[in-house]
Amino acid sequence: MTESGGAIGHKVIPLKKWLWNSYISAALIPLLLIELTFLGIYWGTGEFVYDKGAQAVTEMSRDALSDAAGREAQTISRRLATVEALTKVYADATGQSLERAPDASDAEKARYAYGPDGVFYTTENNGGSAVYFSGIVPVTLEKQDKVWRTAHLDPLMKSIVEADPLIAQIYLNTYDSLNRIYPYLDVLEIFPPKMDIPSYNFYYEADEVHNPEGKVVWTDAYIDPAGAGWMVSSIAPVKSAERLEAVVGIDITISNIVEQVLDVSLAGEGYAMLVGRDGTILALPPQGEKDLGLTELLDHRYDEAILDDTFKPSEFNIFRRSDLGGLALAMQDAESGVMDLQLEHPVMASWSTVAGPGWKLIAIANSDVLLQPSNTLRTTLGTVSKIMLAALVIFYSIYFAVLWGRASKMSASVAQPLAELESDMAEISAGGTLAAQRVHSVEELQNVNRHLVKMSAKLSAASRAKSAFLSAMSHELRTPLNAILGYTQLLQMAEGQKIDATKMADLEQISRSSTELLLLVEGVMDLSRIEQGTLDTSFEAVDVVPLIRHAFVALKPLADAKGVTFDLDVPHGGETLALTDAGALKRILSQLISNAIKYNRDGGKVTARLRVSEDDTLWIDIQDTGVGIPEERQQDVFTPFERIGHENSSVSGAGVGLSITRRLIEMIRGHLTLTSEVGKGSIFSVQVPRP
Repeated sequence: MTESGGAIGHKVIPLKKWLWNSYISAALIPLLLIELTFLGIYWGTGEFVYDKGAQAVTEMSRDALSDAAGREAQTISRRLATVEALTKVYADATGQSLERAPDASDAEKARYAYGPDGVFYTTENNGGSAVYFSGIVPVTLEKQDKVWRTAHLDPLMKSIVEADPLIAQIYLNTYDSLNRIYPYLDVLEIFPPKMDIPSYNFYYEADEVHNPEGKVVWTDAYIDPAGAGWMVSSIAPVKSAERLEAVVGIDITISNIVEQVLDVSLAGEGYAMLVGRDGTILALPPQGEKDLGLTELLDHRYDEAILDDTFKPSEFNIFRRSDLGGLALAMQDAESGVMDLQLEHPVMASWSTVAGPGWKLIAIANSDVLLQPSNTLRTTLGTVSKIMLAALVIFYSIYFAVLWGRASKMSASVAQPLAELESDMAEISAGGTLAAQRVHSVEELQNVNRHLVKMSAKLSAASRAKSAFLSAMSHELRTPLNAILGYTQLLQMAEGQKIDATKMADLEQISRSSTELLLLVEGVMDLSRIEQGTLDTSFEAVDVVPLIRHAFVALKPLADAKGVTFDLDVPHGGETLALTDAGALKRILSQLISNAIKYNRDGGKVTARLRVSEDDTLWIDIQDTGVGIPEERQQDVFTPFERIGHENSSVSGAGVGLSITRRLIEMIRGHLTLTSEVGKGSIFSVQVPRP
């Protein structure tokens, strides 16, 4: 078996798996392929039926939607034709009135007055129209005659408004900015002084330039200066031999169009909207607002007078919308048609031209709703397929379980001893020890197990010897190192003796090197005790400040060599007691402060800061002004022997300090965090419980 397992290119698999693979290749796979083939045929047939059904439903839906769009367009055209006819009647009557004698009654004349800025206007409502002569052209007595002539139009204006509920208001505007409008409104409150009426679209779109044929035309949607909100107007010119005397108009508000014209019921949760000649959405019902992400403009807050034309914003123009751009281009090329769109969901859109104004009525239906019958059939077929697949899975699961049981029994007599042997090897690899030999019926396996037990015992003894040696060596090194440090400090502080600068520098070097070596030795001792499980901890109330000061004093030679200064930040009256092991916390602080010195910049600073968090635990922050640690390498500093790029630098160390520090912090029930920014330094924060 060893030779086979070591052969080049030979794939080694467990015995049980080998038997299982034999069952699968010989029996299960052919049977499973047959079952899946039949299931695939059933599923494919269902998809074919769905595709054909969906295609048929789609064609019928397209035809029905197209018919609906055409039918509704004709209905709208008829209603608008009525408004156009009334506009023509009103225009003719206005022309006749402008030619008659100015014979208004005294009662009629009594309700007029001059207002600020020369405005001539009606002051009271007698059930007729309101008049606003803006004063941009001085309102002389001759101009007043035009008011008296047109006063006879009031009965006709009232009759036209009452004749069709679609009509909101009716008006006439003259070239010299006379406005007569019905129903009555407070003109001084609504209209601005010196209003130049011919500059508005509801006037100039009927002039010679825009309407050379002099017929009835429709405006785009705009804000009505008379206060009725968003609307469209049917307008017609009134000409004399000399000039364009006036433009008459009948207003239809967008809200009336939505409520009365677009209130249609279409299949597929459908709705209809009106689009103007320039692509502006004139009227959009509530159902379409979500699809297009718009809110229809019906009303308007008249905080100030409307001084010029105000049209709908660009998002209401289908030529400027990416979701409707294809539809806009198609509508340019054809009077009617059908196409698919993707709005909030897939939709089918059909358009038809409204005769007269040349608007487009677009009927939009939800494609998913239209295809609901086909989708229901598809869901049913899919459910049946899933049931069949589930039954197949259950059957083969039971079948596989039976075969697996048989394969297990057949291989148990050989595979079980091999599995136990593998388990023993894994235990040894993990550092464990085999307690006793296993009993096997095969002689070779019994011999291998016996050798493994002996090898495990030898490895365990070697590990204990290594740990004992490290502990003893560290202890033996620590005593002379402490002596070296002590005598060095005595020489440095000796009174009455003169030591030249060279020798003093040598003493400082001895002190620094001894301090670094002592930290390394203490780290090795801690690592050895942790591995042997002999590092005991005793928890008591400990004042943290003396431990920090002790670490500062012990590491002062290292700090002086780099010109690093210390700072201890303890809040006035702040808490300094921790519930911890004093020895372990002392070693933790020494290691963190040592690192803060070694990896600091020359002339840098190390700050120890105490703070109490909201959860009533004590935090000790050790902050340096060094090079910092990149975020992607911050976790690497806790990996043993990892120095993240300082392996060949002049900074001493073996790369085990922070690893040992974190294990010590865990033993004293604390927590260690790291915050660092490249170029600014690092903060190692130790969290310890309070008493």
